[in-house]
Amino acid sequence: MAGTAAAAAPQAASKASGRVPHLGLLLPLDSPQLKEAAQVVKAGFDAAAAANTDSGVQISVASLTDDAQVQAGYQQLLADGANFIVGPLTRQGAANLAAESKLPTLVLNSLEKAPPAGSKVWSLSLAVETEAPQVVRLLQDDGRQQPVLLYNSEALSQRLRQAFAEAWPARGGKALRELDVSNPDAGQLNAALESSDAVILALDSKEAAATRALLPAKLPAYAVSLVNTQQAPAIMQGVRFVDMPWFLMPDHPETRGIARPGNNLTRATERLYALGVDAYRLAVALAGSKNPQLIKLGGATGDLHLGKGWQVQRDLPSSVLGATQ
Repeated sequence: MAGTAAAAAPQAASKASGRVPHLGLLLPLDSPQLKEAAQVVKAGFDAAAAANTDSGVQISVASLTDDAQVQAGYQQLLADGANFIVGPLTRQGAANLAAESKLPTLVLNSLEKAPPAGSKVWSLSLAVETEAPQVVRLLQDDGRQQPVLLYNSEALSQRLRQAFAEAWPARGGKALRELDVSNPDAGQLNAALESSDAVILALDSKEAAATRALLPAKLPAYAVSLVNTQQAPAIMQGVRFVDMPWFLMPDHPETRGIARPGNNLTRATERLYALGVDAYRLAVALAGSKNPQLIKLGGATGDLHLGKGWQVQRDLPSSVLGATQ
């Protein structure tokens, strides 16, 4: 494990607390499997830091090879003088640190268990299943009352299936009708769609396109951000979806001064860059706030605010595939 010395990063939001934030960034930069993803997150983090003109915030970095080094990396950042931790990136690493961190901490993945009572641990996650309630709101705002949820046997699709099955009745809808399209059968599909007024594509981009091709062209379709790829196929035009402002609102006043990535990244990888941007901005806001629940931050990954628990909520704009974005 290696780390960089503390370096100055500009930001002035710390003035409210009277203490200069010293951010400790904990990422798997030495991991054979995750180093490229970690480097993209760090690039976004650094871009957000460079976009600010007021000096003050300090940054230290601890590089991990795997989750077993999380505690050692945390101790290194403590020794460097960090007073706020950002990271790690994996779900297991986030869980490990959340259970033990004594400093305010923003982990960059979902937490399945609540942090210890009294701890100051928050979770900023790009998990697509967190987008399901916002897609449900789109459906209901459009007056859809009888959608059919289309899913398959893949783990990601199963997580989305569960999220939509919970989100739809939570907003007053009746039990959501579902259909497994792992091996689509025309008869089953036609029967399921007979009285439906929309479909929800709880699928990745490739499977969503393949399934959309089997559906009536005029049937409204809705999806999470997975379908928003650089080159969405023509069959997907007209699908309504939610996604981060980084893509749908590139001139957002709170982030337009932050440099875009220099390399040509896939849409999925650039999401990690946006995560790094918001990790820096939110960490500084949290470190400089006496009442974090009041924070409202127009971000790259969404309009950010804290929910009732430890999860950072991301409110997302919506768009239509094929529309000008």
